[in-house]
Amino acid sequence: MGRLATAAAVALSAACASGGAGAGAPDPGDTLLVDLLASRPDLFADVLEDPAAHRLKVELVVVEEGEGGPRLRRHTYDQGPAYFYPASTVKTAAVIAAFLELDRLERGGVGTDGADGWTPGPAAGAPVGRDTALRFHPLFEGEGLEERDPSHLDGGTITAGHEARKVLLISDNAAYNRLYELAGNDGVNGALRDAGLDRTTIFHRLSEFRSPADQLRVPAIDLLDGTGRVIASTPERTAPVPGTNAGVGGLELGDAHTSGGEVLAGPMSFAQKNHMPLGDLVDMNIMLLRPDLLDALRHERGGKPTVGFPLTEDDRGFIRAAMASTPGESEDPRYDPAKYPADYSKFLLPGLLRVRSMDELVVRDKVGRAYGFSITNSEVVDLRTGRTFFLAATLYTNPNGVVGDSVYDYGRADRFLGDLGEVVGRAVLGD
Repeated sequence: MGRLATAAAVALSAACASGGAGAGAPDPGDTLLVDLLASRPDLFADVLEDPAAHRLKVELVVVEEGEGGPRLRRHTYDQGPAYFYPASTVKTAAVIAAFLELDRLERGGVGTDGADGWTPGPAAGAPVGRDTALRFHPLFEGEGLEERDPSHLDGGTITAGHEARKVLLISDNAAYNRLYELAGNDGVNGALRDAGLDRTTIFHRLSEFRSPADQLRVPAIDLLDGTGRVIASTPERTAPVPGTNAGVGGLELGDAHTSGGEVLAGPMSFAQKNHMPLGDLVDMNIMLLRPDLLDALRHERGGKPTVGFPLTEDDRGFIRAAMASTPGESEDPRYDPAKYPADYSKFLLPGLLRVRSMDELVVRDKVGRAYGFSITNSEVVDLRTGRTFFLAATLYTNPNGVVGDSVYDYGRADRFLGDLGEVVGRAVLGD
């Protein structure tokens, strides 16, 4: 490592030894990420010339194991307006919320007439879980009944578990939308707020451009037993308005934007687009993947309510396994490794592999990419030493300033995030 990177690694070690700064905020004197980025001008100089224009944000949380239990140390780099579009990174929240909804139904008993809006069917009382078959009734014009998924090799049914794997393996938009509809907009936002993540607001499905009111509508859904009999049904419903992005800086983006196939002068408004700050993203991963760190996270957040997600251990293990897998490892669904390589949904992996071999790492990741933003939300574990860090980062690369034209420099973002994985990996895991 270079001199600055070496100094940064020493500073990180000392910072972890002294514990967190409290309230979820880093020590104002902490320059770890600044030093790491500055140490490699060959990799980052062009972005660092104007990091605010790139809305560059990085949040690193290092897990320090000790005799008194694990502690967390947070390091933040934040440039430019506050808002960034979180794209597909919000899909993890829909997976969590859908599993929690199914668990609620299982524990509450869907056989109770009219309980929570669910109506029992002939098979009421049958087990409910992530492998329960789902049937979605049409909601919008042109839609039909949906109950088959040819990618599900085990029976061809639509299940929350299979949709979750598609979301976490290749970031499937249709799968996310089904989980969003199963939980409802209020279910997704409620799961996050109940966990203690109160700065996030989810407004909509992905890749379905509908009015804000229609985004809050969900279809009637049937739950089916193994013979196709209805266990329970829920009616079509509309969630309340989830909140507002008012007060978030930087909601107007770009010099021009597209609408109806035309390029119009002026920025695009993201006032009614999903919003999930980087701190909520990384804390969501900690709560989901390492519930043993809840006390440490609560302390690091200065006692701020930090409840986490009351998932069953089986569902949590299922999510952890899916997030660690690569598309080529999946047997159901199956993916062509040529189309979906190992780093397809793991932006940090190319750089991490310059530090450790594939069999020495576990990388649990959910990435996102849209409107010029590239985002990663990752847990990285060194299997040799057990050293662990959580890293979320976002970079905006839109050279022509037009939002919505799909002309973005995502290649530059790929290189940046891969290089970030290498530099942080060397500092935290050791050279």
